[in-house]
Amino acid sequence: MAARQSKKPYIAQSVEMIRSAAYLDLSGNAVKLLILMHTHWRMYEPIAYSITEAQKRIGCCRGKAHEAFRELESHGFIKLMLEGHFSKQLARKWRLTFREFNDHKPSDEWRNWQSQN
Repeated sequence: MAARQSKKPYIAQSVEMIRSAAYLDLSGNAVKLLILMHTHWRMYEPIAYSITEAQKRIGCCRGKAHEAFRELESHGFIKLMLEGHFSKQLARKWRLTFREFNDHKPSDEWRNWQSQN
């Protein structure tokens, strides 16, 4: 009898996105954060992800974690859905622009990104 294989979750990103100017311009910390955020993606729920969590998971200082969020947002990979509240311990909530959200197709804002140089 053959051994039963369990289905393991995985993340898939399009080759077109990975080869895009926006993606290739990202820092290593931003790419790592994007992948970590992608593991939390759900169709009907924004991703709650804080700078503190990013700092711990990426293994960087608070400033570099904040910079990674700004980079992903400015390059069109994430969009802020709900502002966080530090004293209430509520993380900001984001959506991934390259994934469906609330039955809407991806907005793919990364496609429109252009280098400032």
